[in-house]
Amino acid sequence: MHLKQHLKQQMTKALLHNTLEITRNLLYLRYIFLYYLNFVIVFALLSSTLVQAAPPHIEVIALFENKAMLYVENERVLVSVGEVTKHGVKLVAADAYGAVIEFDGIKRRYNLGNVVRGTGEAANNNDATADIIVYQGIDTMFRTTGSINGYPVNFLVDTGASSIAISSQEAKRLGINYKLDGKPTWVSTASGVEQASAVTIDRVTISGVTIRSVEGLVIEGSEPSVPLLGMSYLNRFKIVNDGNMMRLKRKY
Repeated sequence: MHLKQHLKQQMTKALLHNTLEITRNLLYLRYIFLYYLNFVIVFALLSSTLVQAAPPHIEVIALFENKAMLYVENERVLVSVGEVTKHGVKLVAADAYGAVIEFDGIKRRYNLGNVVRGTGEAANNNDATADIIVYQGIDTMFRTTGSINGYPVNFLVDTGASSIAISSQEAKRLGINYKLDGKPTWVSTASGVEQASAVTIDRVTISGVTIRSVEGLVIEGSEPSVPLLGMSYLNRFKIVNDGNMMRLKRKY
């Protein structure tokens, strides 16, 4: 009788000991699991914070009432206010001078011609056969973006101007030493007759199409406030005006 009770007590102790051991092992495994789970969660949060979506190439190329023509990842897209493109770019607002664009939850205002380039974008090669498309803005003017000697410029297309015309203030920004390299002359403007300098601009680029040795005029003062893209550049193209769009086809 005593032997049976003793064996029963021993079995109960052994069972209790095994139960406690199993419980301890399960708790240890649970601790290890939660530890590594927290590590994975923290790593994922840090990764999502540090590696944000790279912005695509965004360029505002034309503005309309509550609409904007954007150049997104080598594709022209007409977007209405509130609309989101397939690239995740949302047009929040648009006026005659710029647009508010939202990407990845961040809103920024871009003036006509501002460019945001995503990382890893290939450099633009000069495409001599490409047409240049210029859209009419809500102010009925044709405006486009480009560069002079590598510096970004917003142009007002003026087929009535014989050459590219920029102010002396703009010339200084563009690194054009018109006083040394230019030929003094006089030009008629809306304000009257102004002193100017005839210069040769090394290179002018619009939509990736570069023309070298372009005649230009630097007018003393702050006018024109926006550089005029005149015929010294435009005469290299056949100009096709189709309503609110101007197409420039390369002649040679």
